[in-house]
Amino acid sequence: MTKEPYDLLIKNAVYFAENQLRQGHILVRQGKIDCILTSDSDITQVMADSVIDGTGLVVFPGFIDSHVHFRDPGATAKEDFFTGSCAAAAGGFTTVCDMPNVTPCTCTAETLMAKIADAEKKSLVDFGFYGAAGFGNFDQLAAMDKIGITGFKTFLQPGPKGQEENFSGLVAYDDGELWRLMNETAKIGTRHFFHCENYKIIEKMAAYLHEIGEEGYNFHYQSRPNIAEVQSIATVLQFARVTGQKVGICHISTAEGCELVKKAKAAGMDVVGETCFHYLVYSHAAIDTYGPFAKCNPPLRSQEDVDGLWAYIADGTIDMIGSDHAPHQYEEKLVGMEKEIWKAPSGIPSIETFIPTMLNQVAKGKLTPEQLVGLVSEHTAKVFGLYPRKGCIAPGSDGDFTIIDFNRETVIDITKMYTKGRKNNVMFDGVKVQGRVCYTIVRGNIVMENGVVATQEKGWGSYIYREKEDNRAYAEEKDDYHHNRR
Repeated sequence: MTKEPYDLLIKNAVYFAENQLRQGHILVRQGKIDCILTSDSDITQVMADSVIDGTGLVVFPGFIDSHVHFRDPGATAKEDFFTGSCAAAAGGFTTVCDMPNVTPCTCTAETLMAKIADAEKKSLVDFGFYGAAGFGNFDQLAAMDKIGITGFKTFLQPGPKGQEENFSGLVAYDDGELWRLMNETAKIGTRHFFHCENYKIIEKMAAYLHEIGEEGYNFHYQSRPNIAEVQSIATVLQFARVTGQKVGICHISTAEGCELVKKAKAAGMDVVGETCFHYLVYSHAAIDTYGPFAKCNPPLRSQEDVDGLWAYIADGTIDMIGSDHAPHQYEEKLVGMEKEIWKAPSGIPSIETFIPTMLNQVAKGKLTPEQLVGLVSEHTAKVFGLYPRKGCIAPGSDGDFTIIDFNRETVIDITKMYTKGRKNNVMFDGVKVQGRVCYTIVRGNIVMENGVVATQEKGWGSYIYREKEDNRAYAEEKDDYHHNRR
């Protein structure tokens, strides 16, 4: 055995591999898992720059957040890639997939490359980027795909007022535009993800509620009824069936929406279902209590929907869970506190509360550790073309690990969070949870230990290309760069 020190040794590790718990000593060199030893005598002479004793802990393949909004560029007062990645590390995530609704919108090869270059200077964790797909950027879709985007992303609603031009490459305003757009992305074949809400229904319902004077916090979920999501999902799936395009339905919040995805899968369609953790634990009663601080799109639903979503977790309809981390400035949320919730922006800064909340569901018996591996690591890596580089613990894979202590009870304290949106997490503050993330490790580098983020590792994170032959040389170049930086 070579005497050159390894980057990292996790000794006495209980870890997940091929959906089974195994035991061994994990060794990482040059950012990759070099080997996993099973004999205690094999590690007596091993030297490593960092050593972690895994006794009493469980080692997961690094968690991947399928859905974040780090607001960078264009709205860095709310979040930037440094603070967002610090929050990701604190929350146990080794890789994040960031959405394109920023300014300028990530809807051209040029804006995508600029975003990659900037994020690689700031991020502590690895990351992928969605490429915006709208009726206004057909000519950019293939170019973005060649840069290895996570997938295409489209909103089925207008952009913010005053920013219509910036978001023209992100939205499809009607079924005609959506049909044309899906025919274009189907030619490329990269998965196309959708925010499914029928804006026409929402617009008419909002006008009606204003007309009858229904102005309380419940305005938000009454103006965005279940049918707005269900009808939109049905349209996307119908167009996908005809075009042959593989699709992803983001942040499904209704049981009816899950049932549509389940039937599409049964019919042989290539569709991915994503939900977010808050839809599994909070009903719209949280909006009645916390107002704009519980406001997100789609909205929190009825308790019947909360209970229903768990059945689709159990049967595999839901492939992955994301945070939909969406920070805003505290003052922006306060605008909606005086029973004018529609004035406050939608979004919850939830990347640091995601895993503690889900660990608590494991403790309650609603979720198994094996299911957690799939929903926040293995399945996500496969959907995004990152497996087996990400999403598994095996020789040759990246040395990405999320290490959990299931026996440790903690209390969520928003004052200790790293996100700029920490003050908005009032509905999580003081919540007791069973289980804690003890270490977040990115390519053998410890970026979080016992709640303390290694902020000096700014820039350690790297853009992760969706696996394609013409992108491997770039990926290998990045691996060499990060190894030499140590």
